[in-house]
Amino acid sequence: LRKPLGVFLEEDRQGGIFVAEIIEGGNAEKSGLIGKGDQLIAVSGYIYERETKYQETWVKSGERRIRMPVRGEDFDTVTAAIRSHPAQALVKLELQRCN
Repeated sequence: LRKPLGVFLEEDRQGGIFVAEIIEGGNAEKSGLIGKGDQLIAVSGYIYERETKYQETWVKSGERRIRMPVRGEDFDTVTAAIRSHPAQALVKLELQRCN
């Protein structure tokens, strides 16, 4: 999906992350692939493999897309992985239907 995703995610008491709401007209609704109550299994994220200091500024490089399973990760880490995507990059969400 392109950002903004058009979903609200929530964490349950057991640490599972679920789609709590789909924004009308948003990218999730337009895709037709995501439903309210779906459980997030994994998400893509971007990491940087190198940092180089130029004068007083640190510059990150070696950008690489990864798959991050969400089990055992806290909610803030999962949302940080989603936010790590450059504006033009698609966010990959792996979901399980929970009807």
